[in-house]
Amino acid sequence: MALEHPLRILRTIARLNVGGPAIQAVALTKAFSQWPYESLLVCGRVGPHEGDMSYLAEEQGVQLESLSQFGRELSATADLRSFLAMRKIIKRFRPHIIHTHTAKAGTLGRLAALSVNLFRSRSKRIRVFHTFHGHVFHSYFGTLKVFVFVQIERFLARFTDKIIVISPSQRDDICQRFKITDSKRVEIIPLGFDLSGFGKLEAEDGDPHDRKPPTARVLHVGIVGRLTQVKNHRMLLEAAKYLKDAGKIDLFTFFIVGDGELRGELVRYATELEVQDSMVFTGWQKDMPALYRDLDIVVLTSLNEGTPVSLIEAMAAGRPVVSTAVGGVPDLLGEIQATASAGCGLTANGVLIPSDDAGMLARALIFLAENDELRQKMAAQARESVVALYTLERLVKDIETLYHAAFDR
Repeated sequence: MALEHPLRILRTIARLNVGGPAIQAVALTKAFSQWPYESLLVCGRVGPHEGDMSYLAEEQGVQLESLSQFGRELSATADLRSFLAMRKIIKRFRPHIIHTHTAKAGTLGRLAALSVNLFRSRSKRIRVFHTFHGHVFHSYFGTLKVFVFVQIERFLARFTDKIIVISPSQRDDICQRFKITDSKRVEIIPLGFDLSGFGKLEAEDGDPHDRKPPTARVLHVGIVGRLTQVKNHRMLLEAAKYLKDAGKIDLFTFFIVGDGELRGELVRYATELEVQDSMVFTGWQKDMPALYRDLDIVVLTSLNEGTPVSLIEAMAAGRPVVSTAVGGVPDLLGEIQATASAGCGLTANGVLIPSDDAGMLARALIFLAENDELRQKMAAQARESVVALYTLERLVKDIETLYHAAFDR
């Protein structure tokens, strides 16, 4: 089938909250907004305590349409209104492609596309794509909800031209573990970002934190993300308690970057564990390069992840990372090459630890604090790895190839 020009692309995401999906949705909309393409980004509202990244769309001149009723929470009335509103947008914009991001937008956007395609010939139908940035099939909801969500995704997959996953581990989850669809319908396309602002960051002159040699100063450890259950910040607080009991907590100051519904609970838990003096709750930060400049180690304690942007940014900034081995994290950090004396797994790009093992996290931090040369070598290798693969140019090229292939069938 010959492509029409301009090729109109309707992209939809549940909300532009702080995180990789929002960054990708805005970046791809911008990339496909010049001839021979025309793009429209449709999104819902950001929830309470969530950082809002809609400013990215404004800064990049992205055509954005907001649906006030389109939100994170399930609501039969609001979701029906969102579905009907999406149908109206489809009829008005007349897209050749609908590309959905995140679970909620993936459901409503693909159902709206299906309702329109039912009355079209095969040659005139809208091509439909969906990106799994992560998935909600464990560590988010109870067994019954997960069962329902799996059935919905299996149904929608039948009417999706291509399902995009961001790592080999995620493909295995989608195709084998949860059997959403077969591998022929799935394409692995890693995330891509403009990482130019995260060049190897040197601290500002006059910063007392960096004037001292590593062995003579407190190390700044940061964790970046929504303060929500799946991110498992309690593990970090419990690791700090382990360090306190071991007489090692004075080696570190912890920066908890982000906000969310669990902030109050986490502040109270830090006080209960008597580690509050070592914790700094910063809220959301806009200048991420400046944030990473002031950190020595970045950690991630999630129970479930796709490919975490905080680790990609940290690695691009030349900061060593410690993470639970969940989701696509092992694909990002690489295979374990050795086991440290602390028991944690050492990869070319970072340190992997078991999920929900606070003691291991504490021991990994002590290990890195005591091995400055290894820490710096690991950070340099990690930076080289991510800036080579996770580029915006590569992402755009991969997506463009996928779009065009859908019209050749």
